[in-house]
Amino acid sequence: MAGGADPFEQTWRRKLKGIRKVLADRGFSGEVAESEPMASHCSLKVGGPAGLFVVPGDIGELNLLVDVLESGGVSWRVLGGGTNVLFANGGFAGCVVRLGEDFMDIQVNDQDILEAGAASTTAAVLAECVRMGLSGLEFLSGIPGTIGGAVRMNAGTGAEDIAGVIAELKVLADGRASWIGRDDLEFSYRDLTLRTGTIILGARFRMKEDTPDAIRSRIDEQRKMRSRTQPTAEPSAGCWFKNPEGDSAGRLIDSAGLKGQAVGGAMVSKVHANFLINTGGAKARDFLQLAGNVREAVNKAFGVILEEEVHVFEE
Repeated sequence: MAGGADPFEQTWRRKLKGIRKVLADRGFSGEVAESEPMASHCSLKVGGPAGLFVVPGDIGELNLLVDVLESGGVSWRVLGGGTNVLFANGGFAGCVVRLGEDFMDIQVNDQDILEAGAASTTAAVLAECVRMGLSGLEFLSGIPGTIGGAVRMNAGTGAEDIAGVIAELKVLADGRASWIGRDDLEFSYRDLTLRTGTIILGARFRMKEDTPDAIRSRIDEQRKMRSRTQPTAEPSAGCWFKNPEGDSAGRLIDSAGLKGQAVGGAMVSKVHANFLINTGGAKARDFLQLAGNVREAVNKAFGVILEEEVHVFEE
């Protein structure tokens, strides 16, 4: 995505401008930006530009956007809160989509089912849980990002996760929005299997009634625990590697003597070894190199191949 007179790049930029014009001609009113620096939208504070960065405000605009991108042969990715992703230095040549205002609604029905739009933040959802006296999602306290991202990553702790409380998932697939029941969702550790091209629109959770004070207390305790055990003051993408079955990635990395190891501005946290932090001025390539070094060292020391939890986007 760097500047210059490369003919392919010039052709691609014209294509993206054409996509932007088609959207405008068809009444798209959401934000559309070209060469948007993804470092501004991700918790790691690194990453090159996206060819297009688009924010559809409602389901109609989202459908229109996907149709125009697919027809134009432009690849796209949906970005939640940007807390579990890394965009490479070269950026992403396609379109990054961030869901807008209509996807932030939070409501509760009479059966103690809390419904949250995919773009609603975990913090906003927890605030509503306290207000309504509904328990069940306290484990999300201290986990930044959006509900859509939390569902996609099956976010949680060692004891609780999204899979244990979700009742239904609302998705957009093939131009049609529909609800999928819990029994038809394929959750696994820090993952939800969805067909390619499926977009999470919202989720419903089964909650239990409790007093606001009790819920607030559990939320505060969870947040304090994370502050004590995780490097919350530095930019990071959360846990970088998935925990191997029966073990902890952080323990393995720590036991391999890797705390404090750095590449450029990226460093293995001295607080929690499964966090790679930006100490200032880091580049995406620093994190990719550091993650590779960690994976190699752990494999050499323990014969364990760590699997990345962070999603790396590059094209």
